[in-house]
Amino acid sequence: MTKNIVAIAALFFCATSGAAERVLLVVSSAGTTDDPESGYEFDELTQAWWAFVDNGYEVEIASPAGGEPQSEERNRMWRFNTRFLDDPAAMAAAAHTSQLAAVEPQDYAAVFIIGGSGAAVDLPTNTALQGLIADVYADGGVIGAVCHGPAALVNVKLQGRPFLADRRLTAFTNDEEALFGSKEGDGWSLQDRILAEGGRFEGADVMALQVVTDGRLVTGQNPFSTARAAEATIRAMGGEPAARPPYRSEMTMELAALALQDGLPPAAERLAANPEDYEPMFLALLGYYRFKAADDVEAVGKALTLMRLSQPYFQHDNIDLAMASAYERLGEVDAARQVLTALLERSPDSEPARARLAALPE
Repeated sequence: MTKNIVAIAALFFCATSGAAERVLLVVSSAGTTDDPESGYEFDELTQAWWAFVDNGYEVEIASPAGGEPQSEERNRMWRFNTRFLDDPAAMAAAAHTSQLAAVEPQDYAAVFIIGGSGAAVDLPTNTALQGLIADVYADGGVIGAVCHGPAALVNVKLQGRPFLADRRLTAFTNDEEALFGSKEGDGWSLQDRILAEGGRFEGADVMALQVVTDGRLVTGQNPFSTARAAEATIRAMGGEPAARPPYRSEMTMELAALALQDGLPPAAERLAANPEDYEPMFLALLGYYRFKAADDVEAVGKALTLMRLSQPYFQHDNIDLAMASAYERLGEVDAARQVLTALLERSPDSEPARARLAALPE
């Protein structure tokens, strides 16, 4: 009897004596209400929050200034955002962040750094954050970061040498900066800074779902990679994240990768089978920006593939104009004429389409 009681007590205390491991999410304080796009990336915060919360971790949020930092767009088109916006506890955490200088490293099993425009502004120079990263890592903890979040790592020192030296990692790439515009200004390149610190940069295609794990350092390339980077951080902590249905944003980028690798037909077939699982507008925008940066025929063709993939589900005059230009650059004048003619049927007042159609060679 006594032996059984002891065994039961041991099980009870093993299950309840330790609180759930704590994870600290770090966001920038650099954003302003005058320029909301200068803040942290809300999409990344919400994906990381749910990845850790849904797997039983206690999650807190900190920032250089504390309080309520400015985020970038809070778009309800994604369910991870809607869920966060409708959750009082989550919104309270985002509105009352701890100040980094007051954070105790020993309280956290992992630190996960959120990106966005502001991350490259105030995080690389925050000495409290640098000390936190070094102390958590040195104590056996895990460091995760996504998109522009790895900017927080570039000035960190561990035992007198750059933390990033000889470590594998990824971040928002130079190609992504070129397509979507530099968020840092003054030509500051996160990819170049990582390389200058001795990091072994592993970038994938534009907006690809890319996560790199190097021991207890986990990084994700862009906002679409956030959930997978957070889940990889859980694995680096010794856990195994619960299975979940992929987010629509992830499925959209996987579909784009399929189209770029295998061509339009298999991707179009997959999209037609379950259109509600994807976001055609993002396919169109990705194709549009890739076309703007295309410098050879192959790049033009890939950009056109993405725009054509989206076209049955999303129409916009600027996308159609870009498609017509792409066809023209590829020497497919009849296809360009068909696109412009259809555009004018939908938007008869489009002077750019009318002028472009008139300028096409017979």
